[in-house]
Amino acid sequence: MNLTIARTHLDGMVTFLTVAEYRGFRAAARHLGITPSAVSQAIRGLEERIGAPLFSRTTRSVRLTEAGERLLAHARPAVDMLTAGLDAASGLGGEITGRLRINMPRPIVPLLVNRLLPGFLDAHPNVELELVGDDRPIDIVEEGFDAGIRLGNFIQIDMVAMWLTPPERFVVVGSPAFFREHGRPASPYDLQNFRCILLRQSVRALDHWQFVVDGKRITVGVAGPLVINDVDGCVRSALRGVGLFQLPHSIVMSHLERGDLQTVLEPYYEEVPGLSLYYPSRSQSLPKLRAFVDFATRQMRRPFRPDDYLPTTAP
Repeated sequence: MNLTIARTHLDGMVTFLTVAEYRGFRAAARHLGITPSAVSQAIRGLEERIGAPLFSRTTRSVRLTEAGERLLAHARPAVDMLTAGLDAASGLGGEITGRLRINMPRPIVPLLVNRLLPGFLDAHPNVELELVGDDRPIDIVEEGFDAGIRLGNFIQIDMVAMWLTPPERFVVVGSPAFFREHGRPASPYDLQNFRCILLRQSVRALDHWQFVVDGKRITVGVAGPLVINDVDGCVRSALRGVGLFQLPHSIVMSHLERGDLQTVLEPYYEEVPGLSLYYPSRSQSLPKLRAFVDFATRQMRRPFRPDDYLPTTAP
């Protein structure tokens, strides 16, 4: 861990973030409870240390320069994480109780159930856990959720995010019967001549699949006779030989192990970030959410297994 950063590098950062948020020196001064001249002095000192202006100021407006935009992009997540850590440390004595609402894509609900239950509820009997499967991209704050779980590259930048599962590949699968009848695509571009199963998310069907060819990401348009708004329905259709389907490898590990499904185009798969748990920075102060974050990160950060998405047998 590198702790060699000088204190002077941090002087003025809170003032900078406040001016960036309120888009004005006077508004930032009112929020911080200091004078506008003190705000100007703090920003001027920070700009001198950085060696570049952070704000473009006129009599009517204040806006970030390119240097200011770059600093903001890196500083805001860091400050959010520091704030979350301070909140977590200061609130250890809080009672772990109440309803905890977690939003996630529907396909991963079985994964959460298999890895976290009943262990979490046994450890925290006063928590009512509500797991909501929803494939829509939503604002978790606006819709009343404490946290959300999504692929790492689909998370809002103003959230605190913690990775849960390893990166994995998006694979293309089909049934042995389908390949016997229709053959196998040799390259991603061949998919345009094959029947594919499309997943509908929100208002559109995912009719473009991504691959990596010669080190470059490409997108291939696909079509098929079937569109379903449910991943499990798409997998069942692939098992029936309806067509090819693309999805995360972990979801179909059990079918691949048994030979019910087979993969094609392996050299061209794109690796994507794993699942991340995310939440507004101030929510971390809630004891129930801290407890869930701690438990989930312990239980989820292991390699996938074929039984992760299968129904569990009763003990």
